[in-house]
Amino acid sequence: MNLRQLPARLWWYLRELAGETGYDHYVAHHREHRTAGVPLTRREFERLKGGTAVRCC
Repeated sequence: MNLRQLPARLWWYLRELAGETGYDHYVAHHREHRTAGVPLTRREFERLKGGTAVRCC
């Protein structure tokens, strides 16, 4: 890994650690498995998940 990749990899790690990529993983899974219907919106996903995303406000 070179120094140019470090900020992007660090950002990826921090998002994974904070759980912010949950919706991204959900949409990717939905598309990959071609489940019926339209995927939930981010708001609906967060509401069903329990709103555990880290927020400042």
